[in-house]
Amino acid sequence: MQQGYTTPLYTIGITADLIKVCTATLRIWEKKGLIKPARLGKNRFYSRCDIERLKEIKDMLQKNRINIQGVKKILSTTNCWEIKYCEEEEKKICPVYIRHRRP
Repeated sequence: MQQGYTTPLYTIGITADLIKVCTATLRIWEKKGLIKPARLGKNRFYSRCDIERLKEIKDMLQKNRINIQGVKKILSTTNCWEIKYCEEEEKKICPVYIRHRRP
C-alpha cells in the first residue's frame, strides 16, 4: 500500500486550494454526505484518497452537470475505480480496491 494515501494530512484550506473550490463548498459536500473527512476537534483533515474522490465529485457536478443527489447515487452504486478509470498500478496500492477483490 502506498504510504500516506489514506492518511488524513491536508487541512480544509489546503484541500480546497488543491481542487480549486472554496472551503464552504467542501463543507456543503460534507453536509450533503458526499465526503466524510477525518476530524480532530473542529478541524477537518483530508487524505490523498479523499482529494481524488473530491476531484471526481467536482467533475461530476461541474463538467457533467449531475446534481448532488445524482452524484450520491453514482458513488453509492459504482466502484470508485470505475468512475476514475484507475490504472492497474493505482489499483494495486488502493486499499478499497484490495478489500473489494478479496474473496
